[in-house]
Formats: sequence, structure tokens, C-alpha cells
Amino acid sequence: MEWIKISATELAKMSEKGAICIVPMGCLEKHSDHLPLGTDSLLAYKLACLAAEKETAIVFPPQHYMMVASAAAQPGAIVFDAKLTIAIIEHLFDEIARNGFKKIILYNFHGGNRNIAGLLLQNHLARQPRDYALYLPKFDWEVEDVIATYCQSRFGGHADEWETSLMLHLYPEMVDMKKVPARDVGKPTKRLKILREQGIKTAVDFYADFPTHYAGEAEYASAQIGKRAVDKIVDRLAEVIRTVARDEETLTVQRQFSELVRRSAANAGVLL
Repeated sequence: MEWIKISATELAKMSEKGAICIVPMGCLEKHSDHLPLGTDSLLAYKLACLAAEKETAIVFPPQHYMMVASAAAQPGAIVFDAKLTIAIIEHLFDEIARNGFKKIILYNFHGGNRNIAGLLLQNHLARQPRDYALYLPKFDWEVEDVIATYCQSRFGGHADEWETSLMLHLYPEMVDMKKVPARDVGKPTKRLKILREQGIKTAVDFYADFPTHYAGEAEYASAQIGKRAVDKIVDRLAEVIRTVARDEETLTVQRQFSELVRRSAANAGVLL
């Protein structure tokens, strides 16, 4: 069920039954010229809703204002810094829990959120005590065996065959395959190659390789590929929901952790 489409009474009934809440995390950024700015948010939300049809969960509205600084040189991006993003998202978690949902799944579908998603888990410990648990499944778009199974292109990363196929299946009216750039446009420029070969990262790595904010060979995309991949992704997310629904340990362990922290602080004379 979708949080934004049900009544307050229906929402309360779901929370009373111990339903899980899924928070889709995307962004607003350029996805070349053939896909919409909200591609990641649209995909995260739709995939979460499809999974919630298989296994009971409430899907929160998608979060657009995440980590997308590398897209700021192109039109359409809405860029928040990490401090503001974390403050907003953590407040949302608190509000979701206040409404009775004690198990929250962070469902991310944007590569730029990879670091901040993990940080949200770590910071959750620093914000104890909390009466809810966070769960972060592996990024479905990043699962190599799924991409290897369904995609023909030699490389990708953004607005590529993978994302374009998903959009062709789920939102065909928003895709304009006539605007897919020439193949050379999506190839990495290999600037900063020496640093990368040494495993050294910089803040401009993605921009350096893909200055037009397109990485891949979207011309290979098709709705058929998208359907097969969507079915696989939805099944995996539905299994995550089932696993989280059965989980009775995480909140117990979290409470134990919080109590130990409280005792340690008390012994040291620190007020929490």
C-alpha cells in the first residue's frame, strides 16, 4: 500500500498489525536526454510498490533530495549537502516510527546515495535510544549477476541499458529512444586514470569520466529486458520484506546496545 494514497484510519490499522515501511530513495538529476530527471526516484518507488503487492508493507513517498552533487553541472539537479540530507531523512524516520512503524527498509535506487545510505545506518547507533530498526538491502541495480544476465552492453552506470530498459517497461511514456546519445558519448573519458589505477578516489571521479552525465549504451535497451529484470528485482525485494517481517532479534539487540551505551555513559558521568 502507498502511504500517500490511503486514509489515516487505514494507516493506523497497518501500524497496529506491525507492518513494515519502505522508504524509497532516489534523486533528481539529468539522465542523459532520453530519460526523465526523476528516473531513480520513479524506479525506486514503483519497484517498492510492486514488492509491497507481494508482501505486506507500506511504501512512503520517494525521497528526491539526496546525494547528487556530481550532477550539479547539468540542468535539473536538486542538490542538498550530506548534513541537510541526513537531518531531513532521520527526521522522517522518527516520524514514520511515531506513526507506529518500527521496521523501516531503506530502498535505494541511486548510485550517489551509496555512501550516505550506509552512514544512515551508522548514525542510527549514535542516535540511540530509538524504538525502531533500519534495514538496508543490497542495491538491486548494482547486482552484477542480474545485469550480466539481461544486458548486452559492455559497460554502463547511468541512463544506460539497465536503467533505460527498466523505464521502458515501467514508464514507456517517459522514454524517448530517439534522443539516446551516440555511443561514444557514453564512454568514459578516462581522465584521472592514474589516480583510479592506484585506488585513489576524488570528489570529481564521475564527472571526470562522464562530463555529459551519461554512462552506457542505452541503444541496447528494450521493454522485454526491463520486464525480466523488474520481475527479478521485485521478487528479491519481496523476499527482503518477508525476512524483515520475521526478524525478532534486531530491535532486541539494538535495545541491549543502547542500554550498554547508557550504562557506560552513566558510569563515566556523561549525560546522554
